Amino acid sequence: MVAKLSTIRRKIRNGEKLGFSERARAVNKGLLPSKAKNKKNVKK
Repeated sequence: MVAKLSTIRRKIRNGEKLGFSERARAVNKGLLPSKAKNKKNVKK
């Protein structure tokens, strides 16, 4: 089930823990910063 954006915003505002899919959706929508490393830091 996909969480509604209003639910994600409420959880962020209240400091509640987000589930994996909620966090992914929040990052995708620009509500949270990504924790992904820069491509410059990844060893090949």
